[in-house]
Amino acid sequence: MAERYVFQFSSSAYLEKLSGKKACNLDELLKLIESCTLSSIFYHTFSALRKFRKVYVPYTNDFAVWISRNLHEEALSEKLGNINLTEYNTIESLKARIVEMIKDFRDQNPPAFEKKADEPFYLCDVTRIVYLTDKFAYNLQSFREVLDSISIDSLYFHFIESRLYNQLHLDDISTWIEQSLGLNKLAQGIRNIDISVYTLNKIRAKIEELIDEHLNKLNTKSTV
Repeated sequence: MAERYVFQFSSSAYLEKLSGKKACNLDELLKLIESCTLSSIFYHTFSALRKFRKVYVPYTNDFAVWISRNLHEEALSEKLGNINLTEYNTIESLKARIVEMIKDFRDQNPPAFEKKADEPFYLCDVTRIVYLTDKFAYNLQSFREVLDSISIDSLYFHFIESRLYNQLHLDDISTWIEQSLGLNKLAQGIRNIDISVYTLNKIRAKIEELIDEHLNKLNTKSTV
C-alpha cells in the first residue's frame, strides 16, 4: 500500500540579469553557450519555456527564437526548437546537446556561421527562488479542488521545472499521485501530457480532465 503524505504546493520566481555578453553570429553564440554558466542555460531554456507556454508559440528556447528571427536559419532554429526539455534531467546534458546540434549544423553549413545577425543575442543569467505556498492537498479530491486556484507559476514549478529541480524525468504531480495515492494509471496519463504542445492553462485543464474522469469512475462504482 502506498505511503500517504501531504502535497504542499510550491512556486518559484526568477531574478533576471544581463551577463554583459552578446553574440552577433552563430560562431559567437556557440562560444557563449560553451562558456556560459549553467544558470544561463537554465534561463534561456526552462525559464524561456515558462514564458512561451503561457501562450502558444512554436519555440521552446531563446536560442531557437533568436536564430529564426535574426539569422533566418530556419533549419537550425527548428532543430533547437524541437528539443524536448523533459528528456533532460540535468542542465549539463541539455547544454551538451545544444552545443552538439550547433556544431553539427556548422559542419554542414560553414557559411551560416559568418552571417551577421539583424540584432545581437544578449546572454542573460538568473537567480531562482523557490518558496512554499499556503495550499495543501491530502487526497485526490482535495488536490483537484486546489488545482483550480494555484497560480500558473506554481503549476509550472510542479509540472515542468520540478523535472529538473529533482534531477528526475518525472514531474511532482504524477509522482505524488503514484507514490502517495497508488494511482499508477492516472499518474501515467498525467505524465504523458506533452509540455511542448500545450499552454500552461491547457495543461492545467488536461490534468483536471484526467482527475475528473478518475473521480467520476469511482463515484459511478460506489452507486452501483
